[in-house]
Amino acid sequence: MDSEAKHRSPKWIIPLVATLCLLADSTSKEWARNQLITGDPYPFIPGAIRFYLTHNTGAAFSLGAGNSYLMTALASVVTLSLVAWMLKRESTLVSNVERVGLGFLFGGACGNLLDRFSQGQVTDFIEFTFINFPVFNCADVFIDIGIGLILVAMMSEKSARTKEGEETPVQQESTAQHDHG
Repeated sequence: MDSEAKHRSPKWIIPLVATLCLLADSTSKEWARNQLITGDPYPFIPGAIRFYLTHNTGAAFSLGAGNSYLMTALASVVTLSLVAWMLKRESTLVSNVERVGLGFLFGGACGNLLDRFSQGQVTDFIEFTFINFPVFNCADVFIDIGIGLILVAMMSEKSARTKEGEETPVQQESTAQHDHG
């Protein structure tokens, strides 16, 4: 994709998607805290998904549970690093798929961070009943969707460059090493 097409890509995609994800996550967590009683699961799709209110003071899969301040500080650093990376990467984004992915990733990260600051923990309430998997929330889903979209966009970009005969960054680095080696 030429540089002119890159600059035509709407810059509002990331903040719009992130805001929508943050609103959906915050609304769903508020609903869960008000409607679900801890320890009393609510079947959503019988045999597949139920809502079960729990709180996580740790990171993903309850790693570091019980260290609320440490996890909040760590989540803040990760989210700020993500913002810095997105701002740096904004000028080189190739596709709107990548922009949407970054919006999902940022919205999900902000959703869980907001929960940590406002609640001192993350509200989780979605549970698969057909497999043994940790209880999670909408922000976690948005983070996963974002990572998936970013990976798809990057692989598509690499594939397009390879088909066009352009060297990939790894190939360029390898060529440079051979030239200087």
